[in-house]
Amino acid sequence: MSFKLNKTILACVLLLAGMGLLSLWTQAPLTDLAGKPVTQSIFLKQVTFLGVALAVMGLVAWPHYLNYRHLSWVLYTVLLGLLALLLVKGAVVNGARCWFNLGPIKFQPAEIMKVALVLVLAHVLMYGRNIQSWRGLAAPIAITAAPAALIVVQPDMGTTILLVPTLFAMLFAAGARKRHLAILVLVLIAAAPVVWIKGMKEYQRDRITSFLFKPCYQQLQSVKACSVGAFAGRGVGESGTATTFHIPERHTDFVFSIVAEDLGFVGSTFVLLLLTAYFATSLMIAHQSREPFGRLLAVGLTTLFATQTFINLGMTLGVAPITGLTLPFVSYGGSSLLMSAMSAGLILNVAARWQPSFSSRDLADGSVEIRDFNPGSIRY
Repeated sequence: MSFKLNKTILACVLLLAGMGLLSLWTQAPLTDLAGKPVTQSIFLKQVTFLGVALAVMGLVAWPHYLNYRHLSWVLYTVLLGLLALLLVKGAVVNGARCWFNLGPIKFQPAEIMKVALVLVLAHVLMYGRNIQSWRGLAAPIAITAAPAALIVVQPDMGTTILLVPTLFAMLFAAGARKRHLAILVLVLIAAAPVVWIKGMKEYQRDRITSFLFKPCYQQLQSVKACSVGAFAGRGVGESGTATTFHIPERHTDFVFSIVAEDLGFVGSTFVLLLLTAYFATSLMIAHQSREPFGRLLAVGLTTLFATQTFINLGMTLGVAPITGLTLPFVSYGGSSLLMSAMSAGLILNVAARWQPSFSSRDLADGSVEIRDFNPGSIRY
């Protein structure tokens, strides 16, 4: 079986990562080290992270994706244990226990848990057992709730928020009833006041209230930086020397403001087109896949990627509260880049594999009955 590489996905990944490296170079070029160790260069660190991430993407894309069904529960269980251990042994940064300190680098288990959760949900939902009943919904909801509870108490509300639309999208793609999904949405809305009072720290509530009534300094500066770029931008590197629109830790959560200020409408549109092409191609792959595990895998990973992107861009442009979510492939950070690369590798894997042809007929309840399909015909 030949490996058919989806060149659109690969091109989007490389170009987005390239835009991220360009943004980091403008903020901290190597000429600014002035005798300091090169290990302090965020640009060189990101180059190293990118090399590792691309290697992981290739390794993930190579074996048949159906093999990951057997590894999904192992990865999920290990990461669940790491999330629990993080609450005791994790490093406290800005009031949150989200990272393990591993020498010169930090590891954030919640980032990899995003991918592990999608793998496990795809494995559970691919059989479609009782998915149209409340009993069938119990298992995927519990599987999602376990890591969500451990992540929200770190506290990391941004990552927790991502898990909800991912679960709903995969339930919908698996054939869950719209009525049941609507009821679950109403339950979440009803639980919002309890989460606000008991589940959120004071600074998290302040972020939301400041967004609604008076945006914080960081977000105001980001909006100003995006607007000053105008059509063609101020020029590559100008954002790194400017003091008017200083944004703390700009290269992480607010990296899009660097692109908007330096490259203006032209550069911003280029990044948005790359992201749109990635989303559209991923959804097309999910639509064309006739194997349920691969289809659900593509749906879940695309929803995860798109939701995180929309929230990050909204945060940067002042239309969403600050959540601490990064822009996939563009923002600085090893864990985020690794998660994005693993997701892209799995989508490339689904796109590359031969899909079995089989006959099917639609049933009256909207589900599909598969006939004349021999699982043994799939070659791993």
